[in-house]
Amino acid sequence: MNLLVDIGNTRLKWLAVEAGLVVNRGHLLHQGIDPKLWGDRLWSHLYRPRQIVIANVAGSEIAWALDSWCLQHWALRPHLIHAEAERFGIRNAYTMPETLGVDRWAAMIGSHHLVNTHCTVVDCGTAVTIDALTANGQHLGGVIIPGLRLMHEALFRKTSQIAEQDMGDIVYLGRNTRDCIWGGSVYAITAAIDRITAQMAEQFGGGPVQHLLTGGNSAALMPFLQRQDYRLEPDLIFAGLRHYLDNEHTLAQPILRQVGGAC
Repeated sequence: MNLLVDIGNTRLKWLAVEAGLVVNRGHLLHQGIDPKLWGDRLWSHLYRPRQIVIANVAGSEIAWALDSWCLQHWALRPHLIHAEAERFGIRNAYTMPETLGVDRWAAMIGSHHLVNTHCTVVDCGTAVTIDALTANGQHLGGVIIPGLRLMHEALFRKTSQIAEQDMGDIVYLGRNTRDCIWGGSVYAITAAIDRITAQMAEQFGGGPVQHLLTGGNSAALMPFLQRQDYRLEPDLIFAGLRHYLDNEHTLAQPILRQVGGAC
């Protein structure tokens, strides 16, 4: 059994895989929880994995805590991947490759080996990231915009007449402030996704283009996208992480520092 872990800014997701099949999985909304407690909550019921591969954008404190837990309970150090100039057929467009968010890097690796065409990779998490990737693995670059909760929290924090509220109904024309905020946030994000992916598709210079959608808010946002040609791939980052397992000789020693930003 091998363990794959995707640590985002608000949520940790993990898969246990054996012989290419998912045998267990789980998640944790981790904000406000001491990272030293994560391992006990998530994996105390698992037997020792052969390899642990982690994509972490949540900071070095979390990396140290999980490394310590895995050493103490399994006598095994996890491998924290990082973005590189080139790996698994992907060529990174960033001028400083290591500063590309490792979640975006893993998602592009997964995308490249999932489809044989040009593609856009849309990750709808705390932030929404959109990357353009050619059929031959050249990353053209990407964009980052606030995600759903970040967008509505900005209104709560920066306006004096709007009190923070739970998620409202997602409607085009809201009839109370809560619904107006949530509807406006959803339509702003989905309109941006539609526009940006369409413009990215023009950069490929012809040929079929696949638009891939992943991330915690992807299923909620998908019905509000204007175009119908998006493909939902909730485990896209894990698809990328699997390539590190399949090529175990490429696994480096764990990097216990924050490499790159959150996006």
